[in-house]
Amino acid sequence: MAGNGLIQSEGYPVNYGNNLNCSWTIRASAMEQVILTFSDVMLEDCEFCNCDYVQVLDGPDPSSPVIGTYCGENRRPFSVMSSGEALTVVFVTDASNEEGGLTGFRANYTSITKCGGNYATMNGTITSPADVNNMYPNNADCVYQITVPAMYTIFLKVDRLILQDKSMETGCSDFLEVKETAMGTDLGKYCGEMDRFSVMTSQNTMWLRFFSDNTTTSQGFTVLWDVIENTRYYTNPTGMISSPSFGGMYPFNANITYTITLPAFKQVFLKFSVFDLEPAVVQDVASMPGQNCADLLEIYDSSGRLESYCGLRNPFSILSMNNSITLMFKSNLAINRRGFVAEYETIERNTVFTDYNGLITPPQYQGMYAHNLDSNYTITRPQNEPILLSILNFEVQEPVNGTCLDYLQIGTETICGEQNPKTYIFYGSTSFRFKSDFFLSGAGFQAQYDVCNTTIMEDSGVLRSPGYPAVTYDNITCIYSLRQSQHRTFDIDFTKFDLPPKVNGMCDNYVKITDPHSGDIEVATMEGGQMMKDTMLCGNRAPFNVTVQAREIRITYVSASGNNTIGFNLNFNITDIPTTTTPTTTTTTGIMTNRPTTSTTQAPPTSSTPGEGGPGTKDNTTSASLPIIIAIIVVSVLLFTVAVICIAKSKSSKNDSENLKILSVRRTRQSCAVLNPSYESNEELNRGELK
Repeated sequence: MAGNGLIQSEGYPVNYGNNLNCSWTIRASAMEQVILTFSDVMLEDCEFCNCDYVQVLDGPDPSSPVIGTYCGENRRPFSVMSSGEALTVVFVTDASNEEGGLTGFRANYTSITKCGGNYATMNGTITSPADVNNMYPNNADCVYQITVPAMYTIFLKVDRLILQDKSMETGCSDFLEVKETAMGTDLGKYCGEMDRFSVMTSQNTMWLRFFSDNTTTSQGFTVLWDVIENTRYYTNPTGMISSPSFGGMYPFNANITYTITLPAFKQVFLKFSVFDLEPAVVQDVASMPGQNCADLLEIYDSSGRLESYCGLRNPFSILSMNNSITLMFKSNLAINRRGFVAEYETIERNTVFTDYNGLITPPQYQGMYAHNLDSNYTITRPQNEPILLSILNFEVQEPVNGTCLDYLQIGTETICGEQNPKTYIFYGSTSFRFKSDFFLSGAGFQAQYDVCNTTIMEDSGVLRSPGYPAVTYDNITCIYSLRQSQHRTFDIDFTKFDLPPKVNGMCDNYVKITDPHSGDIEVATMEGGQMMKDTMLCGNRAPFNVTVQAREIRITYVSASGNNTIGFNLNFNITDIPTTTTPTTTTTTGIMTNRPTTSTTQAPPTSSTPGEGGPGTKDNTTSASLPIIIAIIVVSVLLFTVAVICIAKSKSSKNDSENLKILSVRRTRQSCAVLNPSYESNEELNRGELK
């Protein structure tokens, strides 16, 4: 009755006796089983073990079913297990023992919780029964039933499986069998040594049976189960979906639905970064209904099935026709692989552009544009402003038999394949459409638009010549008015400037910056290593800045014919004038070493306010300078008078004595020097005086 113990033949390890008939009955508690592990068997070896033998019975008495009968020499440990709580061991010897050195047998027994059973938890672990050597016993027959709530299916992951190898004659002697129910769909019978794998039910129950015969044993198995929702729902604007157990191998018999639902008037853009399913049908395994795929991912939207995929695919993407998309993943019982990973995001089906410039591309541009695209793009501007549309890059599926399957439609023109840059001019608004099928795709297209003759009220932004940097337009004039409600500082930073040079000293293609109150602004720039000052800028100029204090400035771009340059690109930033700076009417030009800067400060318009100037009111600046002018005139008259007197005195004193002359000249010159600091004495005369 003990939970564990030892049984051995009489006299072990010395020779056992003749004519023995011994029995041991081992009883475990209810809901337990007995495992008996033989560590040594050394008996007389007779055909059919009809001389000496040890026999194990599945029950409490000699009439119980026989599990196994053993004789001869077997020193490799092996185990047997009862199906219930009792096990009987019988040892029988005949009247003679013709062989010497027969020691009998030795066996240990232990009781374990009965293998098999019913499980109703959402997850758990099942392991094969094990003896004292961590080997599963012979004669095991364990049944496990797992049941989870109805809205779930069971995902079973086999973490370890090392059983007796399959034989050519009998197949799996020891095995783990998996079904949906005892009489339901067979999900596989596994034996030998297998890498990790997983299997799923299509319903909320799973039935497992572990069986071992009465010969070879091994390490056994460990399985884990979890629950998976049959249908997974996604409503966030972005997200990620993947096949079950991604990072390992997806399970056999998978049948999972993924549904993504976004707000109305949106589309689901689905991008697969990994896609690796079992491709074609293997021998003796039925394909998916209507498909030449063993494992399959089907994609649906409101229009029906969009596409189905299997095998190994490079990254690709697909777009729904409306705000919802459904994926159905199915796998068979043959081969499992990595599975798939996809990210999704929200896309506007009809995209409207209202800015003064912008860039338009299909989803996944410079990758492979999405399948099933049908996107509309609209550019709209007030007051019938010119819209210059440039198709900079274009690589779409080539036409088939002259028909574009993927295409960009602009007006009545449909383009596909590979195209050089193209340009269009519209007025006020324009719309175009891009469409793709489910087959080949390419890099897509890159379209850029710019608006001419427009007023910009923003405090910062980017301006460029239409088509910059890929194309230029001939015979156009674009005027951009940067306007503010009050005087502010406009910082214009030309990061690129490449226009045709002057011809006969004139710019046919040029940019100029104008203050509507004071006229065109002269800008200092570097051109070909030389400093240049111009109001009309052309040629290839180094990056430069222009700073203007004004309420509005206008940037005019003129492109004549034969323009093969890339144009210009600038950043503008408008800030308040510092409070310590008083606007004046002075214009100054400053030059930096690498980026010349023209700084122009404009005065606000002069206004007359009652009590603050007006007609007849003296200007303070003019009143302050008048006394200075009068003083200068008076001093000039005095100096002129003194000079005349000096000359007259020098002529009238010729008849005086020499000493008086010298004295008179000295005094006169001293007085002249006092009255007129600019007066200079005659050095030669001085030297004569010294003589």
